Amino acid sequence: MDELDEQLINYIDSGVTKYTDIAKKMNLPLSTVHFRIKRLEREKVIRYYKGEIDWKKAGFGITAYMLINFNIEQLKENGKTPDSLLKELLELPYVKEGHLATSDVDIILKVIARDTMHIKDMLVNEIYGKKGIANTKTMIVL
Repeated sequence: MDELDEQLINYIDSGVTKYTDIAKKMNLPLSTVHFRIKRLEREKVIRYYKGEIDWKKAGFGITAYMLINFNIEQLKENGKTPDSLLKELLELPYVKEGHLATSDVDIILKVIARDTMHIKDMLVNEIYGKKGIANTKTMIVL
């Protein structure tokens, strides 16, 4: 990967996905942009393209971070690992991002919700239903 590839992926990451637009911005032939992007896709540097959603306009006006601690013994008893628990949580529809973490928190989730009652429902019906969850703390973004 060279400097041109880095510029390409930065344009794509910022939402510019038309080859012609990228070629103009980078002052490159269209064929060069096409070839490089196809190579980056084959190499799985570019995995997929997605739309940018305005979640507030879609009715999800709250963003929150859920800080989760798990009980490693319960995970093991249920044949789970921290990675498999995170994968389960990432499959929940309102979870937009998730990471294993260090410190006094094991997992950090970024979630969207319609309102605070929706967050409560997520916690009660989705998060606490997962085997191995010990406790959570939720921070709402202002």
